[in-house]
Amino acid sequence: MLYFISDTHFYHSNIVNLSAFRFDGFEDRILENLERIIVPDDVLFHLGDFTWTLKDKKGYLKRWQALPCKKFLILGNHDYKFSKNLGPYFDKIYNFVKLLEIGELRLLLSHFPALDLRKKKRYLGKIFKVKELFYFSRCDILFHGHVHRNSFNVHCGCGIYNIPCFNVNVEFTGYRPVALEWVLRRVSIDR
Repeated sequence: MLYFISDTHFYHSNIVNLSAFRFDGFEDRILENLERIIVPDDVLFHLGDFTWTLKDKKGYLKRWQALPCKKFLILGNHDYKFSKNLGPYFDKIYNFVKLLEIGELRLLLSHFPALDLRKKKRYLGKIFKVKELFYFSRCDILFHGHVHRNSFNVHCGCGIYNIPCFNVNVEFTGYRPVALEWVLRRVSIDR
């Protein structure tokens, strides 16, 4: 099965203060869900902001490594500083986006949405590029992360551009990975 997850932010202690939806021990919840759901033939795409540090004092990264599946990473804004050292945790790492074709369905995977309504001035170049690549590649759906839960309940602004999307940030998915089939039942795609 094909799964997606993002914004695990392992060891990012301050994220608990930045998001009302994070809590102490969120890393254990994420890993417990992954260990319960993932099986050997699965493929897991992490759409960025994997960890805050590579010092694995609590064993979160070791538990991640032990997951019995293929793991791929699309780099997020917090991953670039570690990009050369993340190889042991993933089978393959993509710098910015990944286009997946599943049958006739074209998926664009990115850490960034096509529009972020919360922080219009941050990462504008990357966000604009996502929108451009989505249309240029004739994609059907965008999977992204980056936008965290917030008091405005804004997931992103992709709909303004008529881009069907799904934000796989763990704060929106119950701290678990989401399966492709599950997302497709919830997202309206015009073909």
